[in-house]
Parts: sequence; C-alpha cells; structure tokens
Amino acid sequence: MSKYWLLKGDFKAPGWGTLRKDYDDKKIEIVHLDPKVWAMVEADDAPGGYEGLTAVEPIDGLYLDPNGNALYLVGGAVVRTPEEVIAALGDEATTLLEKIGDPHTVLQRVGRAF
Repeated sequence: MSKYWLLKGDFKAPGWGTLRKDYDDKKIEIVHLDPKVWAMVEADDAPGGYEGLTAVEPIDGLYLDPNGNALYLVGGAVVRTPEEVIAALGDEATTLLEKIGDPHTVLQRVGRAF
C-alpha cells in the first residue's frame, strides 16, 4: 500500500534532477513540493536512488509549498483542516488554539509548519 514519504536535501543535490525525471516518466508520484527544500511523494517503500536526498516518514503538520498550497498530514494520511492536525498534536496545541484562535499560527508556534 502506498504511503507518503518526505524527501529532503540540499537544493543543489543531484537527486532532484533524477526525481524530476522519474516523475516525468511516471515512475514516482510527487504530491506536494517545495523545490528548494523538500518533496512529498507517494510510494510503497521509501524512495531511494536520489543522490543527496533522504527519505523519511513525514511528521504530523502543515506542509506549505511556495505557491501557498497547504497539505495537512496526520499519521501519514491527508486530513482536510489544520484543526485536525492540532487535535492530533494533543492538549498543548489545542490549548494554544483556544488562546490564539488561528490554527496556522498555532502550527507555526509548535514547529509543525514546513
């Protein structure tokens, strides 16, 4: 079963070019991307063979691309709202939401906005 993987690496890592080619050749699915920092891909197993890039399981949070498109993840699955991420993060984040009122600010303050 496919799941999400976060590929991270230096902007100049040669693996970015390989990843782009694999995407163009429909060998891998990029579902969200900040091309200078990370790519969220969907694959059965941790993607490998991308020199200078490391594949890790993404943590719960908001993944924001340079165009302002948001991807909210909880437990490796996409959720629809930032409030769902906050609920999954527990009491500290929920209490902070009650105080601040803005879920995106809360995700930034608890270090879960990427």
